[in-house]
Amino acid sequence: MKDITYESNPIYGLVQRRTSAGLLILCLLFLTNCATPGGTLDSANVDLSSSYAVRSFENSKKHSQKQDTRDPRSYYHYLMALQAEKQYQMEQAASHYKEVVQHDPEAERFHEKWIRLLLRTGQLDEAVRVGQSAIARFPENEEIEMVLGDILSSQGKVEEAIGHYDRASQIHSGNARAPLLKGSLLEQSGKYDQALEEYKKGAIIEPNNPLVQFYLGRAYLRANQLQEAEKSLEKAVSLKPNLLQARHHLAWVLERQGKTIQALKEYGLLLKLKPDNASIKNRVSQLHALGSLDSKEGRGAEGIPPELEKQPNIHMRIATIYFEQTLYMRALEEFQLVLVKHDYKDPHVLMARIYEVHGRLDKAVVEFEKLRKLEPESLDILLYTARLYSLMKNTQKAVELLSRAVEIEPDNDQFYHSLALAYMAQNENVKAIENMHKALALNSKKDSYYFELGALMEKQGDYKGAMENMRLAIELNPLHSNAHNFLGYMYALEGRDLDQALLHLKKALTTQPRNGYFLDSLGWIYFKKGESEKALTQIQKALIYTEPDPVLYDHLGDILFSLKNYDEASGAWKNSLFLTVNPKGDLGGEAPDPETLKNKINKARILLQQSY
Repeated sequence: MKDITYESNPIYGLVQRRTSAGLLILCLLFLTNCATPGGTLDSANVDLSSSYAVRSFENSKKHSQKQDTRDPRSYYHYLMALQAEKQYQMEQAASHYKEVVQHDPEAERFHEKWIRLLLRTGQLDEAVRVGQSAIARFPENEEIEMVLGDILSSQGKVEEAIGHYDRASQIHSGNARAPLLKGSLLEQSGKYDQALEEYKKGAIIEPNNPLVQFYLGRAYLRANQLQEAEKSLEKAVSLKPNLLQARHHLAWVLERQGKTIQALKEYGLLLKLKPDNASIKNRVSQLHALGSLDSKEGRGAEGIPPELEKQPNIHMRIATIYFEQTLYMRALEEFQLVLVKHDYKDPHVLMARIYEVHGRLDKAVVEFEKLRKLEPESLDILLYTARLYSLMKNTQKAVELLSRAVEIEPDNDQFYHSLALAYMAQNENVKAIENMHKALALNSKKDSYYFELGALMEKQGDYKGAMENMRLAIELNPLHSNAHNFLGYMYALEGRDLDQALLHLKKALTTQPRNGYFLDSLGWIYFKKGESEKALTQIQKALIYTEPDPVLYDHLGDILFSLKNYDEASGAWKNSLFLTVNPKGDLGGEAPDPETLKNKINKARILLQQSY
């Protein structure tokens, strides 16, 4: 069987998330008493007021009876919020938690959930409004105080933010984030001594927090306390070796103390990761030329050179750490805070990646469309956006973007190749073939291009052209197993050169011995050679290594029929018919004819009856 694997076009699967059976049962039990025909489970605006459960609850409340249960509407929306969260439908989840809070205003943790979801979805003004209302009700809630401080600080409301951080510290003295973020605000305001004290507090609470040590080291450097700065920055780097800004600061501190060899070592590590950094190259050149740093050099900005003077965005640093730790939802919150002040590339790229990981391709595309506005001529952004549209099955948009990429860089064979695959996804095979030819005109040494062009030609009925391109693929890559399989199977279908077909399949299986499609092709060749027993052995192996496939079961039926095993042949053809009529996915253009299968099944039935 031809297994048309487009090797340079990887398939990305989306994780299928399933709501727990218990949650659905509870929802259904509740909804059986709802007078809301036609309502949808994922609608936050569904009217439940006329349901039996809600009417009973309201009646007991009206008569001041003791409440043993919570408002059923609160429970319903809580279940819907959980379902939305599992599907990463964060806007819907926020809407449902809003309803939970409305019907159960004393449920403190749901206020927290609602506010965090508003932050994650970028609804910052609404998050502040809801947070301030929640704090009035729950004045000892540290988490809400911190969220409010974060949002207000990102909006430039420094004094208000500091007030919230102070209250968070009062509620919980072991919170290192509060003094760290307060310190960063004081530093922005030029209150360097006060910032240093806050960073010290953070380091006492969490001495092994690399960000706390980094910002503390910066503050010591600014205060010209170089030995203390070195200790903090060394600790930051030891805790998080890829915190490059900390390493850059450490190199400078070592320079300031005349520790030239150690400074060069740090600069050398930085240059391996950032080989084009002009300022680092300049420092290395000066150190090699002078042997040590001139005592007057680099003492501007109170001990921090111009390239290190700008305060690193603390929320971007935190977001990056969360992202590396795969704490994606927390990272998303931090990225939203970053974008309030600065709209630049990195947050959008990482946010898009988070959305893609969680199956929200629609949200990922939104982020890349923002990137396209920021960098309209960036080919990387253009191509990744096209990829996302392709994954969303919006091939028309993918074609549009890839065509633009070809216009920008007409001598790039990979762009024509990608455009060909996009046209192929739209079943515009003529255009796909045209672009594959253009890709090959620019790069005739890619075996995968010949293979894919051959597969396209076969789909168009040009079998001679298809086989010729497969041979060219094999000339470039004698181990191209898919091309060997394709040629062998094509020979078998035509019933000619079967010994040559057998040779191709054995070469294919040398590389992929457990490929079920290759084993099916080998079995079919043996069948065509009249060696049905050998054919059956290979088909049975193929069944082990493949998902249920209609062509494979059709072949199995033919082989069993040739062995006069009419009962099992009929069963195989019935499986093939079922899989043909109820396909799980795209069969790649290769599927048995249902009427032919029905005729085979009928023929087997007649022969079985005659044998009794």
